[in-house]
Amino acid sequence: MMVKRVHSEERRRSEGRRRFPERNFSPDRPLRRVSVAEGIFYPDNEEAVISQIASWGLKDGANTPSFGGQVIIAPHGAWDISGKTAGAAFAAVQANKGGAAINGREIERVILLGPCHSSGEQGIYLSESVAFETPLGDLPVDLRLNRKLASCSPAVISDIIREDDIFHLAEHSLEVLLPLIKYCLPDTKIVPVIMHGSDPALISGLAKVLRLTLENCMEKSLIVVSSNVSVSYDPALAFSMAEEFRSVLPGMDTAAFLDRLSDGRINACGSAIITALLESGLLAGRHFSALTPLTHETDDDRQIVYYGAFAAV
Repeated sequence: MMVKRVHSEERRRSEGRRRFPERNFSPDRPLRRVSVAEGIFYPDNEEAVISQIASWGLKDGANTPSFGGQVIIAPHGAWDISGKTAGAAFAAVQANKGGAAINGREIERVILLGPCHSSGEQGIYLSESVAFETPLGDLPVDLRLNRKLASCSPAVISDIIREDDIFHLAEHSLEVLLPLIKYCLPDTKIVPVIMHGSDPALISGLAKVLRLTLENCMEKSLIVVSSNVSVSYDPALAFSMAEEFRSVLPGMDTAAFLDRLSDGRINACGSAIITALLESGLLAGRHFSALTPLTHETDDDRQIVYYGAFAAV
């Protein structure tokens, strides 16, 4: 099946809202987040999904161990545009780049962090669902760690984290990567987190929550940041911001990264999340490296979007 190539973010979001079915919010029935981007961002059937992922060189996770303690950045464009780049990020996990250095164990959970592309109140949003649908089968949510993240909030900053599925229902930034997680790590659980906003207090709050929650279980965890590299109507500016992102990221300098985010020298949609990870201290002793050359596309609104894959090793 050919994936419908849709570039405009607004068209993608509106299509997702149209396709999203009514949810049963009965307290007696656990919530399950169903897919809204299949057939738009990626194929809508198991055979086509497996075929496309395998074409990127990824191995079936049922027969390929992957080790925790790693952090990757992968793009969330449509698979026909940036899927191979996202695949390179997950290939690094299967190759265990960096995992052995910190005695990584088999991955029990994936902390999946992504930006919000809709309007609304700034905050960090956990899911209320018990599972997320993919064409390869459901991914269960790590409810214990989800609750631990939520319980950290009052100790860090009032109402910084909320369990609220509203921001998850039509958001594609996490969903586009779910089939890769299911293929590479079929038995893992996920902790889906959406961040909306880039206020410094929000960034610091997320950094503290991540540190408090993950510092004792990093060796069994994989952190995946869903982020494109830059976007602009001006081709020269889009290129400049992409190059700035790529050059500043390996330095692991929180202040430098935040300065560039604040003054507009970088505008990667996951920049606030990456800044929080740098500030958290969870990446101490490691450095991000590029796994692929930067690629780009021009969307239907004539915006130039850059993509890349990175791993902290």
